[in-house]
Amino acid sequence: MAFCSMICCGKGVDRKEKGKQQPTWRIFSLKELHSATNNFNYDNKLGEGGFGSVYWGQLWDGSQIAVKRLKVWSNKAEVQFSVEVEILARVRHKNLLSLRGYCAEGQERLIVYDYMPNLSLLSHLHGHHSSECHLDWSRRMNIAIGSAEGIA
Repeated sequence: MAFCSMICCGKGVDRKEKGKQQPTWRIFSLKELHSATNNFNYDNKLGEGGFGSVYWGQLWDGSQIAVKRLKVWSNKAEVQFSVEVEILARVRHKNLLSLRGYCAEGQERLIVYDYMPNLSLLSHLHGHHSSECHLDWSRRMNIAIGSAEGIA
């Protein structure tokens, strides 16, 4: 799933302690993500794109996550993975998914996000839920402006 298709209507939160921004992400183990996604079970698959597949998962503490799994390992994919993790680690905005962490073990590259139960904006505009969703042009414009602000 491309970076732009991960833009949605979730809330990122600035977490500050004593005036210093604390890291809000962590490094996950491959074993932990296998457990959370039931070994990347097909029933947990949320979507697929050029980068790879995205799976729903639940951590030991009950929190829900979305795990983007790199499809094929290559130098180009490694660079894309690194850039995405670095950018998402620095950015917090209400219209961008929050980075929970990543996993880089062997040739596995996974990015962990907060799970958004309302699916992606793409699915509401063009997917299975487009007929159920009432996104008038005013609301679409607000989403577009909010997304642009988040990227900027």
